[in-house]
Formats: sequence, C-alpha cells, structure tokens
Amino acid sequence: MKTVLLFVLLVGIGCDEGPKVMPSTTAAPELGADKPAQVSFNTSMNFSSDGLLRAILHAGRVETFEAKRYTWLDSGVKVDFYDKLGHHSSVMMSQSAKVNSVTNDMTAYGHVHIVSDSGTTVDTDSLEWENKVQLIHSDAAVHIVEKNGRTTDGIGFESDQNLEHYHILRPTIVAPTGSLTGPSSGNALKPPVQTVPGAGAMQATPVPILRDSLRPKK
Repeated sequence: MKTVLLFVLLVGIGCDEGPKVMPSTTAAPELGADKPAQVSFNTSMNFSSDGLLRAILHAGRVETFEAKRYTWLDSGVKVDFYDKLGHHSSVMMSQSAKVNSVTNDMTAYGHVHIVSDSGTTVDTDSLEWENKVQLIHSDAAVHIVEKNGRTTDGIGFESDQNLEHYHILRPTIVAPTGSLTGPSSGNALKPPVQTVPGAGAMQATPVPILRDSLRPKK
C-alpha cells in the first residue's frame, strides 16, 4: 500500500512540472512573477531636470514596481521632448518602455520611431534616453531620414533629443532620396528580432560609445 501511495504522489508531482515563465517574443526585459505596486491607465508623466521640463510621457497602461524602482509601460507609448528653452522639439513612439524611478532614464522597445520638429525621422528597435543630459543612444540598427531627403542606415546611434546633432557609429548607406533603385520594404538592416541597448545589435563588432562629445559643456 505504501508503494502504491508513493507512486501516486510522484505521478502528481510530475504532472505539475512545466515551464515557470512563458517564452518571450521580444527582447524587452522579463517582468517575471513580480506584482506591480500600482497599475494605472491612460497616464501622463512629466520629466524634469534642473527645474526644466524635459519630456512628457503618455502611455495606455503603466505598472509601477516600487521594490525594484522602475516603471513599465506597455501600451501606446508616446514621449514629447522639449528643448532647454521649454519649446517642443521632437516626439517618440514605441511599443513599450521601462523608466528608472531613480534617474528617470528611459529605455524604449519595439518599433521605436522619432520625429523632430525640424523634420528628421529616426527608426530603430530599441534606444535609451538619459534624462539629465537629454541624450538618446542605441546599439541597434537605425534608419535616419533628414528633411532634405538624405538617408542614412547604420549600426549604433547617439544624438541630442532634438535630433539636431547626431552620430551613427557604423554608417552603411548614405544617399539622397531616390538615388537607389529597386524595390524596398523598409529598412533592410533592421534585425529580425528585438535587441536591447548595450547588447550589440546584429552581432556587430563593439564600437566605443563617444557620448562625451554630445554632452553639454560645464
């Protein structure tokens, strides 16, 4: 009888075995089993530095994880950026984003699209924004179109949030609009899977990040 009972217990334990975390379809960070301390919908968040408004973030759903000091946004992410005079300078949209609750730095994931008020557009799959110095950067593939039609593709990107001064670490194509013939379905360099800033998109050889040249002079 004891043998039969032991067998039943083992079978019951075996039936409960299975993956504890569902497979991820993107490279956005796993939230795991953490429970958010607060969930809000259709929320706006203001970001400031040195007493000046730097950005206003809008999201369909916001989850706050107080213990780990970050906020997760996973629906309708949109960020309006402002210059040092308080004027609107650009807007960014993405599928999701993570905000560091201590520094207010943000990492955006999935179909990141930025449009500056001057007409420059940037498309990539992930990037980071530093709140204090108003810089954006990414190690992923990027596609940039300027107002005059100049198109640049490459790997790795850093810029002020106004997109007035940007630098591509590994440029691969520089051409005016219409100079390249043949069908195109978008940015051919875009990786087939999402990448995380710092992970080295496209498995390219690491390139030093030279952000100091873009940081404000003290």
